[in-house]
Order: sequence, then C-alpha cells, then structure tokens
Amino acid sequence: MKKLILALLALSWASFPSRAETPNFRIELFSNRVVKSLSVQATRQSVKLCDAKSEKRCVLVPPGQSTTCLADGIVRCRFGGSNPRFARLVINSAAPVRVVPSFDGKNGPSTTVLIPNADIDVADGRLQVVTVLDLDSYVSGVLKGEASVLEAPAARQAMAILARTWALRWKGRHSQQGYDFCSLTHCQVFDPAQAAEEYGADSPDEAVRSTRGQVLKFHGELADPYFTACCGGRTEAAGNVWPDRAQPYLISIRDPYCLSNRHASWNKSLPAESVRQVLSETLHLPLSGELSEISVVKRDASGRALVLRVVAGSSWNIDANQFRYAIGRRLGWGMVQSNLYVIQRQGDFWVFSGHGLGHGVGLCQAGAEQMARMGASAERILHTYFPGTEIASISTAEPDPIASSEHFELQYPLSQQTWVNQALEMLERWRRELGAHAEVLPPRVRVETWATTEGFIHATGEPGWMAAASDGFSISMQPLGLLARKQILDQTLRHELTHLVVHRLRAKDVPRWFEEGCVLYLTEERIDTPVNERMSASELEAAVANPGSEAQMRTAYTQALERVRRFAQRQGDAALWHALMHPDAEVMRWFQD
Repeated sequence: MKKLILALLALSWASFPSRAETPNFRIELFSNRVVKSLSVQATRQSVKLCDAKSEKRCVLVPPGQSTTCLADGIVRCRFGGSNPRFARLVINSAAPVRVVPSFDGKNGPSTTVLIPNADIDVADGRLQVVTVLDLDSYVSGVLKGEASVLEAPAARQAMAILARTWALRWKGRHSQQGYDFCSLTHCQVFDPAQAAEEYGADSPDEAVRSTRGQVLKFHGELADPYFTACCGGRTEAAGNVWPDRAQPYLISIRDPYCLSNRHASWNKSLPAESVRQVLSETLHLPLSGELSEISVVKRDASGRALVLRVVAGSSWNIDANQFRYAIGRRLGWGMVQSNLYVIQRQGDFWVFSGHGLGHGVGLCQAGAEQMARMGASAERILHTYFPGTEIASISTAEPDPIASSEHFELQYPLSQQTWVNQALEMLERWRRELGAHAEVLPPRVRVETWATTEGFIHATGEPGWMAAASDGFSISMQPLGLLARKQILDQTLRHELTHLVVHRLRAKDVPRWFEEGCVLYLTEERIDTPVNERMSASELEAAVANPGSEAQMRTAYTQALERVRRFAQRQGDAALWHALMHPDAEVMRWFQD
C-alpha cells in the first residue's frame, strides 16, 4: 500500500537535470484471450477516459468509482446514466488503475490487475488491451511471468539482465499489430502486477533495481539471450532448434548444476492410442496399420532428438520438435518435457524417459538457481551460460551513486549529495528510537531521492504536493535539498520510516485511518486544519484511502490523529501498539464508531 505524507505547498521546480529516460514499451495484455468486457476502477486519483481521435471527448471517473466497457463494434462504456462510445479508448490516471477483464467462457477465470494506463481497441470482436510501460516495469512483469521459480538473488539478477537485453533487442516485434510485445511465450511471458488487497503490498523487484541499466553484450552489441527451465545436464545449441538463431555464445555446454532439480529426470507413459491420434489427426500422417515403432533416428551434439522414425503400415521420418509440440497441444505440455529422451514400448503405452524441461537453449534456470545458492554472482552465471559475453550498461551515463549506513541505503543524484549524510544519520537515529518495533523492517531499507520534483512525480505517479511515498518496503522522496529548505527533511524521514514499521505491523482488519493516525501520533506531528464536521468511520476510511485533494487529505489526517490521540490518552501507548497488531472485539467496534 503506498502511503503518501506531508504536503508541500507552493513547490518551486529545481533546475537540476533529470535522470536519463529509457524507452517505453507497448505491451498487449491478455494475449490470446477473448476479452468480452473490462471493468475499469479509479483508485486514489480520477481516471480519464478519452477517445484517441478527439481529446475533447472525455469522461472522468472519480476515485473509488468504476465503469464497464464492452466490445460493440467500437468500445462502449457504461458510467452513471450515460453510455459513452469510443472509436479507440485511451485511459490515463496519476494513480494505478484497477482493471478486471471478463473473458469468454473457454478462456478460463478472470483476474485483477493494476496498470498505469491503457489503450483499448476492438479487434476481431474482442477488446484488445495495451499498456505503456517503462523498461524496468516491463522487466519486473517478465520476472513475475518467467522467473517465479527463482529465489536466489543472483539468479533473479541474471534473469533481469536477460529480460532487459531481450526487450531492447526485440522492441517492435509486434509493430504491425500496434504494440511491441505480446504477453505470451512468443515474446516473454508478462504478468502485470496483481492487485493485492491494498495496492503496493508487493515489493518492487529488487533484482530489477539492483541491475538497473545492465544488459548482456557480445562484441559490443546486444546479445540475443534465451533461457529454459531445466536443461537436464547439458544445454542446447540455438542453431539446433532455430537455425537462424545460431550464435557463438549460444552453444551446448555441460551443466552439472541442474541435476538435482525435479525436472532433471522424468518418465512419462503415453497411451498408444492417444499417440496414434496425435500422429494421424495433428501431424496428418496417413497411418495404415498398427503403430509398431517410434524411435529416434537422429540426435544433435547435445543428445537431443532431431528426427523420429514412425512406422504404421508405412514409415515416415518426422521432426522431433513438431512431434513434441503436437503432443503438448493435444495431451498436455508436461507429457514430453524436452527432446532429450529415449522411447520404449510397454504394453499399451509408449514410455518416454528423458531429462530437462524446455528447449534447453541459453540460461538453465534450475542450474542458475543452484549456482547462486552456491555463491555464484549474476555475472558468473551469465558467463557460464553465454560464454564470451559481458555485462554492460545500456548508456554511457553513470548510474546514481548509493550511500549506505548500517540499516539503510540511499540512492541519490549528485546534486543532492550535501544532504545524504544528514538523511542517513536521521534514519538510523529514528530507527533506534522505534526500538523493538523496528525489528519488523528489512535488514536494509532502500531510500531513493530525485533531483527534481518532476522526477519524483514521473517515478511515483504522485502529485507534487506530496513530500514522499513508501510502499511497505522502500521510501521514495522529493529532492533532499528541497525538503531541507522547507525545514521538513527530518520530519519527512521520521514519518516515512515510522510508516514502514506501522504498515508492516498493522493487522489485516485494522482500518487505514488508524494506521495514518498512529504514524502522526508517534512522530508527534501537527496538522493545523480546522475540522467543521466529524466524519463517520467509513467516511474517514474512504477519505484516507483516496484523498481527492490536499485539503481533503489534511482534514482526514487531522481527524485520524485526533481519534488516535484520545485513544492513547485513555489507554496508553502500549495499548495503541496492541490495538494495531492484535485488536480485540472491543477495539474493532471502536474502529467502526
């Protein structure tokens, strides 16, 4: 959950240069699925729905409200009592937009995602949804889709570098369709950020942040990287799978690291009649007699099957890849997991005994995970699977430096260096004052600041009157120098660090307004905003969760602070922490009062 604190009034724009931009990417979501309708809900900020051909034709959806859009020749939406229609719908908001697609019945269950924007068109009777993302956001989604099995940091870092390299090398792969990449294995499986109970509950991917700007190059050019789930002890040369993809660094190498993986060895028994149907109906072989033989007649240097011999009345030689894909489509992709196998006939079954999972080209995820657990770095992992390559920067610009203390690391532009030590000292001092409660924090909290307010807004998507943002794991801040000149640098740091602690300790059913009030109370902050009318608990919760303006936020925070202050005066600070972490029935009733 992003928490935004401390309004900055009448901000002046700093004149420092902003960070170098990386390319944006147009990603088709829900590829290969029939989206019949789309629910679009505004979260913390209003959502603007406009016709791409006319900016004057726009509809504004307030925070907390939603609209449903359908494919009706053009895009038709339902909002309030109106039914606006769009030749092509463009959705934008300063805060993430919650999107819930409804699929055709055969496309499986629906899902909920949060995206920053959307471009929606009608194609073949379905809604086509495209979102525009920066490079690192795209790489984060690829890691969700392609690297969920990886846990070791170095292995995830290696995957982040590969995903970033591939994205830059193949940008525009679907340009004729109006976007850069689909979200399927044809490109890289892209999984948009899942909508948790509260937005931002998931940490930004550390592997993406720690490898920011890093790519894999060969002789100064972007490499063409591939990866596979498990190679079974030996990787495959790309040229054996895709003749036009052969490269000096995409060769077959011995890989002892993946042999302990569950996919390293496997046995699958396929019913003989099912195999016969695949050969006859999917591969269209004119079988005229009993299927008496399936055997490997040609292997490549890695031992993988290239050509199979099929005997059923007559005999045919067939491509091993085509056979595996046909079996996968008809019987399931887990039946013949790779082309590294031997075949035997046992009664009414053809038994495939094999090794590995996937095509085997490039980085073996199972091997990379084991290497990382043994202490190998991302660089060593990549050099192992892509010999002759090197990790390089996508630009000549130096990355922003990072200063560290015992429990914090602060990334900052050089223009903010004057205030870095002060910020780290303040963070460490306030962490000590939080005492045992601070033990809930990560071993090292990441803090990031920008050279300009514009950079902060662009990176976080938040309005310029917010001083900082935290997401439960890290802190993003306006320029340190600007906060110092406003004399709120220490206050902002205290507030955001306390937010990290309180948010992590807050029990599931404790309302947000109580969390906000606790932070304000514990940091001894004052909000000089007159309150004309007391909000109900539900009104207060809604105002804290989705403040429509700075004034509304101040009013809601003032009332939250006052409620928490009265509670602490009656029952003490210890009871306050207990109510936050372990509320009993009486406290839960008070929350709703």
